[in-house]
Parts: sequence; structure tokens; C-alpha cells
Amino acid sequence: MRQAAELAIEERNAAGGIQGIRVEAVTADDRSNIEAGEGIARWLGTDFSVLGVVGHYNSDVTLAASDVYHTDGLAMITPIASHPALTERGLANVFRYTNRDDETGRAIAIYLHGSLGKRRAVVFQAASLYGRSMADEFVRWFTTLGGQVLTRLPINQGERDFGRLVAGLPADLDLFFYGGSFEGADLLRAIRGAGFPQCFATGDGCWDVANFLEPAAEAAAAGEGVLVLAASAAVGRVPGSGEFAEQYTRRHGPIVNYALNSYDAARVLLLAIDRAATAKGAVPGRAEVVAAMRAVPFQGIAYSRLLAWDAKGDNRASVTVLNVVDHHRFREIAELGFEPPG
Repeated sequence: MRQAAELAIEERNAAGGIQGIRVEAVTADDRSNIEAGEGIARWLGTDFSVLGVVGHYNSDVTLAASDVYHTDGLAMITPIASHPALTERGLANVFRYTNRDDETGRAIAIYLHGSLGKRRAVVFQAASLYGRSMADEFVRWFTTLGGQVLTRLPINQGERDFGRLVAGLPADLDLFFYGGSFEGADLLRAIRGAGFPQCFATGDGCWDVANFLEPAAEAAAAGEGVLVLAASAAVGRVPGSGEFAEQYTRRHGPIVNYALNSYDAARVLLLAIDRAATAKGAVPGRAEVVAAMRAVPFQGIAYSRLLAWDAKGDNRASVTVLNVVDHHRFREIAELGFEPPG
């Protein structure tokens, strides 16, 4: 995500910067830690040369940091944090480029229940804000459609040994659902090792080559396979995404999953700063950048439709993409548009 945002900044500077002024990237690693994220937010908030933030990654860290940014009037656009509460508060400076858990949970539940005929699910829930939110939204929609959750099992963050957990699973299930990120590959291998062939469905926390697809290895294609949410269309689907991927690969190696969203988010923020600077005829203030973000026209490479913020700061152009694993790669099989929650 950082590398993609920095490429956007390099492109802006190569084109003359903003009103002839060079843009600099200030980067920080919150280590997926709430206290660290809040500390970074306070640090950035007190530096008034900082006009906007692209981040954070984890929903719980993003929620905490966004409160600090709101106090300091600093525009924040997250490429990937998906917990609904982030935008439900209606903070004027907070923008979410990706889709929300309630929308993606609805989409995957409808596909599993309606298209695949799944009726009896075992749900695993990681002990993170994202894991709870993704599991909650899937369960809400799956049961609304008439599906049954046979059991719901908690998973500790960083847990790797799931032998005992899968040994006690009910026999009459036809679906596994996992809400979480970094435990997914080990969980899937344990499930397949215990002889369960049923479909393994999960959110975009497992839309990750290095942390899910590669360590899952042959287990990802075994039995009925996996169904994985994605935060953007496949590279090459939207004009410009293939060219960006080639540029990214030349610089950093194979493109990873959140690069498109992060590149777009950085470009949106840069465009808003540029428009605010043009209107003012000088370096804009933070409130002027936030106002410009609301009205900025933008066509990205992650989604095919033009950016369109709703009143809460959610992107109506975002989509829910469903992928299977085919020959050790994610392959897109369905794409569903954003629908307002409720």
C-alpha cells in the first residue's frame, strides 16, 4: 500500500507537483496496534504541513486514528478498512475507498445461499474488529436468507494449531466461513487435513497471496475449493490497471492485492489538494482539502465507475468481487456493485 501511494506521489511530482510545489510523503507503520496508530495520528495532526492521510489498514486502528484526525481537521482516506462504524459516525473528514463489511457480507451470503445452495455453515471468527465484523455480517445475512449457523468458533489472533478445533466439528455442515485474515491458511489446511471437503468462504482479509494463497498451497484447491472476497476488480479489468501493475512490478516486484486501492486513494487525495490550492491560489488549509475531497471528480483503476461519495463518506463506485482459486491464482467469478446499507 505504501509503495503504491508513493508511486502516485512520484507521478504527481513528475507532472509539476501541486501549483509548482513538490509533494513529500511522510510514512509511518502503526504495526496493527491501536495505541501506535493513535500516536501516529497525533504526530501527523500537529504537523500542519500534512494536508491528508492515506490509511490505515486495520479497522480497529483506523477507527481510533480517525477520531484524532477528526479533532485536527485532517482528511483521511482509507484504501481498505471496511468496518461499517468508520463511516456511520458521519465524520466529515473520513473517507472510505473500499466497500463495507455489511455490504460484502451480504453479497457473499447471497451467492453462497442462492447460487451454491449452501444451507448449514460453521463460522470461525478471529479476535479482531474486522474478524468480528465480517463474521457478524455474514451470519446476519446468511440466516436472514434461511441458512443455519451450526456453530460459531472463536480464533485467537496468531493461532496456528487448529487440530483440536476441527476435530470437534459437526458432520452435517455444507459450508465453512472464516472472518479474519492471517490465520486463514493454517485453518484451511487443518480443515482439509481432517477430511472436510466443503467450501471454505472468507472475506477480503484472505485476499492475500503471501499470507493466504501461498501458505495454503494445495489446500486452496482441494475439495470444493475456496471463495474469497476481493476489494477491487482483477488487474486488467479496469482501464489503466494493467499499465499500473506493469509499472509497479518493474519497481517493486509482483503487484499485491491492495495496491490498486492505495494508488487510487493517494491520487484522490492529491487531486483534492490540487483543486483546493487552485481555488485558493496558495497552499490550502485542511478544511479546504476536506471540502475539495467531497466534490473531486475521479476515475480510478480499482473500480470501473466514477468515484461517488455518499453522505457518510463511503464510495458508491466500490464493488464486491468474488474469487475462486484456480491454478494457484485468484480468479474472479462475480462482481456486485455497492448498495447503500439498510
